[in-house]
Amino acid sequence: MTVVPQAGFGASFLLSDGDLVFTAAGVELVQGLPTLTQALTLRLLTPYGTDRVNATYGLDAREAFSGNHDRTMLKELIRLEVLRTLSGDPRVREVTGVLFDDDPDFPAGAGAAGAAPPDHHARLWRVLVTVETTDDTAAVVLADLER
Repeated sequence: MTVVPQAGFGASFLLSDGDLVFTAAGVELVQGLPTLTQALTLRLLTPYGTDRVNATYGLDAREAFSGNHDRTMLKELIRLEVLRTLSGDPRVREVTGVLFDDDPDFPAGAGAAGAAPPDHHARLWRVLVTVETTDDTAAVVLADLER
């Protein structure tokens, strides 16, 4: 299968729950905007400093979750870290929105992204991030951040 990257977002192997997706023809590929969405999701799910090639890759939420912060301060610390993390991708021009699962606007945005309703009993914080790409395309990233 020949892959032609679309809109400068490149191409990659398709992942499902962190595993490669295989078809009868081999490894499934993803290209275009879904490549960017997958890459940004991986940035959020990778703990900061654990990538052996790039020590500044990933989300650094340890200090926020381990500190003695109220919920408002914790959300702001995580929001700033999400901005830092996703702004590091050269295909992202601007992070335009960060919503948490307890924000009033979250259900509408998450529903549009195909997400199930949040489970507030889990140890996860669901975050919905909207970015503007370098080619003026909007991308939506939905990730579950573990406490």
